[in-house]
Amino acid sequence: MEPNNANTKKIVIIVVILVVIAAVVVLVVLGGNIGSMPGAGTGSFGNSGGANSSTPAASVTHLPTPANVVVPDAGAVGTGGVAVPQVESPAAPGVSAKYRSFNIIVQNGEFIPSTIAVNLGDTVNLQIGAVGGTYDFTQPDLGFNVPLPNGENKKIQFAAMSAGKFVFYCSSCGGPAKGPVGYIVVAGK
Repeated sequence: MEPNNANTKKIVIIVVILVVIAAVVVLVVLGGNIGSMPGAGTGSFGNSGGANSSTPAASVTHLPTPANVVVPDAGAVGTGGVAVPQVESPAAPGVSAKYRSFNIIVQNGEFIPSTIAVNLGDTVNLQIGAVGGTYDFTQPDLGFNVPLPNGENKKIQFAAMSAGKFVFYCSSCGGPAKGPVGYIVVAGK
């Protein structure tokens, strides 16, 4: 009987391996690259709506890109409440993508400024500081939940790899329904 048990164990192990491989293939084919799923990397935008899609997967915090998005350059004025980058430079020689760095504070129950607009492919650096209270910066589609203790600044950096309007909020304050709330708008090319 022992040779039969050994063969049965081998068959079970082979079947389990095949099921795992099939599951991975299905996830890659239907859900995009596993390494780009929110929370799987270092805070990069995932492929939740496809690399160049403005139609995101079903999510209450990843919405379609609004029409006529204007992405301000460093030094811009009159941006209608959209953050102006403090630093802006080409991401690499010969590419249109840029590195953009923004300063944001959260105080009195609001993110200031509350909207950040960038282009698809940009590298985004956010310096976020909490004033007068403890908050957090949460954006589940991008895999962010960063505590913001009173008086401290945190750096959040990511590559804008999916177009859309990403809602960020303070989860410890009660979530997007209670605020504070802000938006990262990634304009497609």
